[in-house]
Amino acid sequence: MARAYREDLLSGPLRVLRFGLVGFSGIGVNQAIFLFFTDIVGLHYLAAATLSTQGSTLSNFVLLERWAMAGRSDGPVLRRLGGYAAINNATLLLRLPMLWVLTSFIGIEAYISNLLTLAALFAIRFLVSDRWIWKVPTPIAMFGFPAEAPHEEPGVPVMLATDRSPRYRYDLAGILRVESETELPELAYFRTDGPGMPDLTVRIGPVGGMPSRGIRFTPSDDHLTYTEHLGRLGASFEIHLGTPTEVVVSPLLGHSRHVLYTNVVEALLRFMLVDRGYVLLHSGCVARDGRATLLSAQTDTGKTSTVIRLVRDFGYSFLSDDMTIVSPGGMAISYPKPMTLSFHTMSTIAGAHLGAAHRARLSVQSRVHSKSGRTIGRSLGTLNVPIMAINSATQIAVPPPKYHITSLLDCEVRPRARIERVVFIERGEELRERMPLGSAVDLLIENTDDAYGFPPFATIAPHLRFGSAAYGALRTAERALLAQAIGGGDIWRLRVPDHGWAELIPELEHQGGRPAAERPVEAIPIEWSDHPEQDQVELVHGPN
Repeated sequence: MARAYREDLLSGPLRVLRFGLVGFSGIGVNQAIFLFFTDIVGLHYLAAATLSTQGSTLSNFVLLERWAMAGRSDGPVLRRLGGYAAINNATLLLRLPMLWVLTSFIGIEAYISNLLTLAALFAIRFLVSDRWIWKVPTPIAMFGFPAEAPHEEPGVPVMLATDRSPRYRYDLAGILRVESETELPELAYFRTDGPGMPDLTVRIGPVGGMPSRGIRFTPSDDHLTYTEHLGRLGASFEIHLGTPTEVVVSPLLGHSRHVLYTNVVEALLRFMLVDRGYVLLHSGCVARDGRATLLSAQTDTGKTSTVIRLVRDFGYSFLSDDMTIVSPGGMAISYPKPMTLSFHTMSTIAGAHLGAAHRARLSVQSRVHSKSGRTIGRSLGTLNVPIMAINSATQIAVPPPKYHITSLLDCEVRPRARIERVVFIERGEELRERMPLGSAVDLLIENTDDAYGFPPFATIAPHLRFGSAAYGALRTAERALLAQAIGGGDIWRLRVPDHGWAELIPELEHQGGRPAAERPVEAIPIEWSDHPEQDQVELVHGPN
């Protein structure tokens, strides 16, 4: 069995290719049937999508059984056909709301929307088909089914289900440690092999039960379970609030690393850092002459392009474009996640160096992960659909265009710098004004919350607790720590009708104000309680 498992692992890329080719042929069959029922018979596009799915399911199954998955499973063929039809019709339940939003809400032609939804759910169909319907005996249990232990053979490495050693370790500036069974590319800058006890662990395992009609969320004092419609087959997870905090994610979510990090891990890190006395702020950060400028804005305003221009054209050092760790002592600590770039931004940076294949891939990626794409996702998030599963499958099929800034520009990544100023960038009628500290803290928190507007943050956050600090107390402390960090700095609001912030920000260095190093730092005592309205925290007001 170990040899069969080894051979199956080696043939994995070939199976993906064959499955993709079968899926591509199925798209043709699906489109032909879809156009027949919409253009000739005159059916509504949602009914046509339902019927065309049945036709492409049958044609795909024949090709998978005879070619792509040949020899991978024993037992009655009707059982495999039933399983494959079940998963295709289950994903159809995901496709129909997506199809409606794309066609009736966004205004995309129905046949194009049909293609987009088929591509988006490719990953779910492959994972379930590969690991369940045409499964090969494997020592790793998938979707909660027990796995048979292999018989060891000389010279053949054996993977045991009880081997849960984390493959990836991250040290966040000496403040928090993360260990994960799956890679978290957003934390690549913090990758370490050094010893140390983790504060947060991430592992893949069976989570959730049978499919249901809606989202199921079960909170308790130390255990949170979030399960979507597809149960174990979807994007579900458990959070064990202990020492360390442990996150167990379903296989689909574990394979969608960007969704896992952005929608689950980062939300936990935000409040774990507050518990340690730091703030994970949704902001870009650049520095010049050792003095940092924080750039805050609503999502998709233009922080990334502004940071790139300041680094490339004005000689600033880079700390981050999306998230920055802020200490109450007034230090900005680098958090250099890979940037998600638009086609326009990437073309501007790379110029003619982008090859044709790269341009084509980036064109598709940037459109799926554009502001309009995220708007579609947020709209779906308000409906009774398994939005995490849809998002996970989409990002497996079409990964976001992620690039670290050092792969695009020659620049210095500065580990930390003292905060000199905070700049809020906005679009609209031109405006340049100073802001008082209280208003600035409110807006910084508002812009940070905006980064977590995608499910399931709103569901799980109120139930988080780290140590003796409940969610309400953590929110109160976050405001206090942030006020202390920026409490003597220059705080500006810059509003322009275009994207011209990069030309204006260097001018602020000549607008007066004491250097950050000369500002007094006041300590803020924070006492945790279960009742945030009783947490008395005094905000430090600077000379605004």
